Amino acid sequence: MKGKVFKNKFVFWTILLLNIILLISFSFGIYNKIENYYADDFIDVLLFVVISLVTLLSFISLTLFIIKNKNSIIVFSAVLIMMLLFISIFVFYSIFIVKDFGENVTDLYTVPGVYFIIFGILFIIHKFKYRQDLFELEIEEIGTREN
Repeated sequence: MKGKVFKNKFVFWTILLLNIILLISFSFGIYNKIENYYADDFIDVLLFVVISLVTLLSFISLTLFIIKNKNSIIVFSAVLIMMLLFISIFVFYSIFIVKDFGENVTDLYTVPGVYFIIFGILFIIHKFKYRQDLFELEIEEIGTREN
């Protein structure tokens, strides 16, 4: 065990479970894209690349969480930010190119709900991450304590 990643164990296990769910769901997305191979346009290729990158980063983040490495928070944050970019690209695609955003009433509250959930997870990750004592960084404390 390398050390603590979060202050609370509940947050650690919740984020670990969320990471496992993301890995499994995006792995099924890759499997589905490979099984039904169709690369008709740029959007399909972009979708496959983004799903593959999110799956790879989610796997790396999961392994870093398991070994309790400090970089796991950064990698998992990158996964969530990539998901936000992925959702934003397709919302803008739906609004400006296809022009069908808002035809269904659920479009108007589903997208902000997803943004709210992902930003909430990002806030929880960075609010509860484990920080070492700041006394080690104080200039006046140099040379006064023994390790």
